[in-house]
Amino acid sequence: MQYLFVVTYGRSGSTVLLNLLNRLEGYCIRGENNGIANHLGMSVSVLAEAQEHPHAKSHNPDAPWFGINDPKVDSWGQKLADAFVEEILRPDPDTRVTGFKEIRFTAHETSLAEYESSIAFLTQYFPGSRIIFNTRDWREVAESGWWRYESNMKRIRDLIEDADRRFEASAKALGDRAFLIDYADYKGKPDGFRPLLEWLGEEVDEALLASVSQNWLVHLQKSHDDRGKFLRLKRALSKRFAERAIKKSGETSMLS
Repeated sequence: MQYLFVVTYGRSGSTVLLNLLNRLEGYCIRGENNGIANHLGMSVSVLAEAQEHPHAKSHNPDAPWFGINDPKVDSWGQKLADAFVEEILRPDPDTRVTGFKEIRFTAHETSLAEYESSIAFLTQYFPGSRIIFNTRDWREVAESGWWRYESNMKRIRDLIEDADRRFEASAKALGDRAFLIDYADYKGKPDGFRPLLEWLGEEVDEALLASVSQNWLVHLQKSHDDRGKFLRLKRALSKRFAERAIKKSGETSMLS
């Protein structure tokens, strides 16, 4: 069994990517799981940290940390991974590649330490696992789905650009086990998936690629904003002020 994970954030086009992967023969890539793997990864890190505590070395039954130094960290991590495959991924008998895509990797959902623990869990305890890091321009993200209800454009930009930096650092560290792809690479362009498919070692016919690229996201898309004109006006003003601040900041940097 091979393992493949899609690491991204909301409204990045990852559902289109998921659609492609699940059309490949023998692939079973599950959707979001509310960040379960993040918590499992943290539990491995927490156990390792606990065993470094000064009181963890004591074998005295009266010690406050009695017994915490006995469990094997790698054994704990592997058992969690095996249970995750059996209970969450549940690959079909004919599955060659299984995994999931998850969007809960921005600083809003996970600290840097939690993010790094999650990536370590996915790469250490799922043999031969590979990760696709999927990104999208923050301006497009801000105009999509639930992000439209966020009036603070700077906050959106900071979250997305910070996540992109996380992904780039992880991809660099993982080398051939990671692939970076941006929504702009494949939006309306079937051939944009070619480099990814080559990395995966898969061949797909043109008709399938075309059908996948045309299957754009429709969930959470509405013709109007349910929260009314005031919210739209607030968002528009915030966007205008943010863009002016960014432009002014760039001009100041050039002058200095």
